[in-house]
Amino acid sequence: MTPFSLRTARLVLNQPTLADVDDIARYCADPVFEHYMTTPWPYTRDDAVGFIEGYVADGWAEDREWTWAIRDSDAGPLRGVIGVRVPWGMVGYWLGAEHRGRGLMPEALDAVIDATFARTAIDEVLWECVLGNVASMRVAQKSGFRYTGVQPGQVRGRDGGQSASWTGALGRDDDRSPKPGWPDTQDAVGHAAPHAP
Repeated sequence: MTPFSLRTARLVLNQPTLADVDDIARYCADPVFEHYMTTPWPYTRDDAVGFIEGYVADGWAEDREWTWAIRDSDAGPLRGVIGVRVPWGMVGYWLGAEHRGRGLMPEALDAVIDATFARTAIDEVLWECVLGNVASMRVAQKSGFRYTGVQPGQVRGRDGGQSASWTGALGRDDDRSPKPGWPDTQDAVGHAAPHAP
C-alpha cells in the first residue's frame, strides 16, 4: 500500500519520518508506556529509528499495518501515533503526555476508522487495551465502539504473552454514538495512560 495522509478539522495524519525520532523516543520513555504499551522498554532513540525505518515502512509496504503521525499541520511536530493492523482491523494509538486531554485522539481515530472502511473490505474495526488504561478506553467509547468484555489481548506483549484486556468493536454500519455497557472506571487507576495497545 502506498502511504496516504488523512485530514480532520484540527489534525493532519501523515507519515512519521526520521525528523520525528527524538520526539518519539521522548514520548515513549514515559513510564506509563512500560505498563500499557507493547513498545520496547526501556525505550531508546535506536528503537525510534527502527520504528520509522522498519516497522512503519514495512507495514505500509506489506499492506499489513498503516501507521500515521498525528500533527497539527503538514510539517508540524509529532503529537502522537495511530495505526490500524489491516488484516484484522485492530487499531492502536498513543499521544505524548503534553498533548493528552485535548480531544485529539478521538478525532484522529474517527479519521482512521473512516479510511479503513473506505479502503478495505473489513466489516469491523477492533480495539483493545491492557486493563487499567482508562484513557484508551475513553477514546474507544467516544468513537462509538461497543464494549465486548475482558479477554486475552490479541496484540502480544513484550514477553509474547497475552495481557488481560478491555476489548471493543465497531461495525461498518454501526452508529458512531457512545454506547452503554462500558466498565465504571471512577475508582480505576490509569488516567494518565497514553492510550493504545
